[in-house]
Formats: sequence, structure tokens, C-alpha cells
Amino acid sequence: MAVTVKARLDLFQPEIRRLLTGPVGPVLTFVRQVARRVRTRSVLTCPVDSGRLRSAHREEVGVRHGTVYGLVTNDVEYAAHVHDGTGPHTIRPRRHGGVLRFEAGGQVVFTTVVRHPGTRAQPWLREAMEHEGPRSGFRIVRR
Repeated sequence: MAVTVKARLDLFQPEIRRLLTGPVGPVLTFVRQVARRVRTRSVLTCPVDSGRLRSAHREEVGVRHGTVYGLVTNDVEYAAHVHDGTGPHTIRPRRHGGVLRFEAGGQVVFTTVVRHPGTRAQPWLREAMEHEGPRSGFRIVRR
């Protein structure tokens, strides 16, 4: 004689919410893993001079208005200039009547104005996201 067991599992709204957005829920855990991989790749591919930019990467994962989010950021004051590049611009002393001092060609130069040609973009954060996102099943949408 065969035994048949019929079972029904009802997930109530609070339980579904806990699974989707709870601190140990599978969705939040997955987003945390992806954010960690993006941060790791960002650190490895970040341009380095002094190391300050590389050491300033942070990741944040959480829930806001019922939506799970993951962020990888770098808040060093010059990070956006390195990431996005700069156009040609003029550099002047901060104080009126002051001078700029820098080295060029091994010589110390003093001047009152510099016409900087700009710098090329080095978008290491975007490239890390574009590399890791699709590998984790995300579609990149540019705004």
C-alpha cells in the first residue's frame, strides 16, 4: 500500500519580505557577494600613485524603500577626476598675488598660471561593475 502525503506551504507577506530583504535573506546575501566582487576588482584595477585612492574603496549593501541595493564607492576628493578625466583647464594660485610651484623636466618652476591640457579618464569602478555585473546575472543599464 502506497502512502501519499500532501503538504501545502503558505508563505505570509512578512515571511516573504524577510526572505527578500532580511539581513540574512538570500537576496541580500547575493547582492552582498556581488558588491564584494566588484569592490575587489575595483581595488585591483584602480590607478595607483600614493595608494590613497586604492585604499578608499567602500561597499554598502542594504534595503531602502523595500529595494535591496549594493554600492561600491570611493570618496577621495580627486576620485571623480581620475575616474572621469578632466578637460583642459586653467590653474591659478589660491591666494591673490601668490605663485604656483611645481617641478617640470627636473627643474623647479614658479608661475602665476598653468594651462593644464586635461587628463584621460580611467574608469576603473565602471569597468569593474561592467565585468562583474553580467557574470552575476545583472544587465547594465546606462542612464
